[in-house]
Amino acid sequence: MNWHYQLMKHTEPDREVWYGVHESYAYGVGYTVEPVRLAGDDKEDVKLMLEKVLEDIEKHGVTDYE
Repeated sequence: MNWHYQLMKHTEPDREVWYGVHESYAYGVGYTVEPVRLAGDDKEDVKLMLEKVLEDIEKHGVTDYE
């Protein structure tokens, strides 16, 4: 199954807006309920993850969280 990181815009009932990075599966068919945790076994793991997140945000843009 193909997946990528997706920046999602969350709008709360009180209209507060915040953004989170989620894993998106199969080109928009589904995504994780909770934003991803940026963590790794070491500094290099976290740097690689951040690079991939930035690359995917550039490629896929922002989607509204529903």
